[in-house]
Parts: sequence; C-alpha cells; structure tokens
Amino acid sequence: MTNSSILSVLRERAGLTPDDVAYTFTDYDHDWDGVTETLTWSQLYRRTLNVAHELRMHGVPGDRALIIAPQGMAYIVGFLGAMQAGFIAVPLSVPLPGAHDERVTAVITDTSPAVVLTTAAAFDIAAQNVDDGASMVAVIAVDTLDLDADRDFDEDVPAGPDIAYLQYTSGSTRLPAGVMISHQNLRANVEQLLSDLLSQHGGELPLGSALVSWLPFYHDMGLVLGIAVPIFSGHTGDLMSPIAFLTRPARWLQALSRNKRAWSAAPNFAFDLATRRVTDAEMAELDLSGIIGINNGAERIHPPTL
Repeated sequence: MTNSSILSVLRERAGLTPDDVAYTFTDYDHDWDGVTETLTWSQLYRRTLNVAHELRMHGVPGDRALIIAPQGMAYIVGFLGAMQAGFIAVPLSVPLPGAHDERVTAVITDTSPAVVLTTAAAFDIAAQNVDDGASMVAVIAVDTLDLDADRDFDEDVPAGPDIAYLQYTSGSTRLPAGVMISHQNLRANVEQLLSDLLSQHGGELPLGSALVSWLPFYHDMGLVLGIAVPIFSGHTGDLMSPIAFLTRPARWLQALSRNKRAWSAAPNFAFDLATRRVTDAEMAELDLSGIIGINNGAERIHPPTL
C-alpha cells in the first residue's frame, strides 16, 4: 500500500480479484427486512470510470464535485468517480426536504463547485440547494448514468491535485471549514488505524473479515471506515444507512453476526441505544463471537456505557 492512492489500489483490486465482493449495501428504507445490493471490485472500478467519464464533460482537474446523495452505492461510486476524474470530492449530506440547509449553502459558496453528484430520488433537493448557493452548476444523478457501460478508458490515475477531498466541519459553532485531505493523508490514516487497532493481528484484518458500518459517508469516521478501509485492506464493506440503524439497532448486530470476522466503529450513543433497544429475542439469534473489535469514538466516551 506504500505510496499508493485509493484509486491505484482500487484499480489493482479490480485487476487481481475482479469477482471478489467489494461492498454490500442493505437498503431498509423500502423493505423492513432489507434489500441487499452487491458490487465486486471489477464492477466498482467500471462504475467509477464511467462516472469520471461523465464528469470530465463538466469541468477540469482541480474543480470541486459535491456529493449530495443518500447513503448507498451511488454515493460511493460518485465519491470515487470524482477523484478518478481529477476533481476534488466534497462529501455532504442530503438536506431535509423543504428546509434550507445553511451548512450545505455555505459549503457551496466556499467551494464554487463545477458539479453536484446526487441520485434520482434526491435530485430536486440537491438542485434546489445548488440554486440557493450558486449558479451554472451541473447536477448529475449518478444512478441514471449507464454505470456498467463497456468503454475504452484511459485507466491511469489522473494527474490532478494531490487533494483527494475536502472534509467540512459541522458548522455548529462557526461557518463550516473545509479540511484538505490529500491522497497521502488518506493512505496514512488507514495505515495507522490498521497498525494501531489490529496490532494483535499484525496490523491486518484476518482473512474473511468485513468492515461493518452504518456511519454516514459525509462524516470522517464513516467515510474512512465504510469506503476507504475496504479498498485499502481488500476486505468487504458491509454497509447500511444511519437511519436503518436508528430505526432498529439490532440490524447493526445482525450485520456483525452474519460475517465470519467483523470490525466496526460507532459513537458512544450507539452503544447506549443498542443496549436499550435490542431485545433478548433479537440477541438470541446472533453469534457475535467473530467480532474482532469495535471502535468507540467521534464523541465523548462515557464509562457507564462501557
């Protein structure tokens, strides 16, 4: 992984293990029992290249591409596709319908994006917020593109800026500030996480492991755990949305249980919520013996929770 960007590692995974599963995403929004979508490394890479192909029609390397999309495969593909095109990705949340999101508007003003990547379901909301904060910005629904088109691509990693993406602060106490995350920053972050947290395993996830996460992709911990670590480590990301967890916390434990080996992370409140809301009947169906570890971070840790 030394001196490799997330894009070059993705290309390598697609070439060496094309049929291995990169991500699974279980959608509970439209089905209480969940509908699971799976992408292999080759499918993920192909879709990333197709998004990049579309983006190059709307800007040049160094332009900013905002991702304003619901949690799901389109978000992942949009984020990676933006970087593959040489754009600087800006991961954001979807504003609530009918509400003015000051954080999103502030980020749009700050970044002057060339394009916004969204989905068909969130297109109107994303377009409305762009109209409020900028003009002449292309809005693209990623899930309406021909993502699996078989084109002849220049698959070289683009000679764009070293900045991979901008991670914006919450804006709760001041205007949101964008932190510039370079490709080297992201790689070093993952290397240090694996080295420190998996020291008993030689700094690597055991064979057959999965990264289980419901954390939002627009949050640093959710983006690194849910998108970056699976690519750099070569292990599957088993993902769902934050709402899926909040609605039924047992889904998090079920995802941990269904994997032979599992690693996860969550803020302190999630552990409290799980212990209060998961029933004995739900627990009786689970085998959590394969859990390698779970991070507790991103907010104050309370000893009573532990």
